[in-house]
Amino acid sequence: METAEKSAKEGWTECSRRLQEHDQQTVGAWKEEIDSLLVFAGLFSAVLTAFNVGLYTSLNPDPGVDLTNRILLQISSQLSNLSVSDNTIRSTSFAQSPHLEPTASSIWINAMWFSSLVCSLASATIGILARQWLNYF
Repeated sequence: METAEKSAKEGWTECSRRLQEHDQQTVGAWKEEIDSLLVFAGLFSAVLTAFNVGLYTSLNPDPGVDLTNRILLQISSQLSNLSVSDNTIRSTSFAQSPHLEPTASSIWINAMWFSSLVCSLASATIGILARQWLNYF
C-alpha cells in the first residue's frame, strides 16, 4: 500500500514539475513578446509625437506674422491717405485683418495624428500592465 501511495505521490510531483516548467516557458515567451512590443510602441509614439509637433502649428496662425502684416497695412493706408495740398494727415482706422482659421483638412489630419498617438500610448500602458501581471505569475 505504501508503494502505491509513494508512486502516486511521485507521479503528482512529476506532473507538477512538468506543468511548472511549461508555465515558466510560456510566461517567459510572453514577457519577451511584450518587451519587444513595448519597444515598438515607444518608438512609434516618439515618431508620432514628432509629426504632431510639426503639424500642430498648422492649427494656429503665427501671431507675430499676423501683427506685422496688420502694422504694414496700417502704414500703407496712412501713406495712401497723406495729402500734400492741405498739409493734414487724415486719420485712418486700424485695418482689421481677416481672422485666419485652420482648414478642415488640417483639423482632420491633426485629429488623426493625435488619436493614433493616444492609441499607441494606451497600448503601451496595457502592455506594461500585462508585463507587471506576468511578473507576479
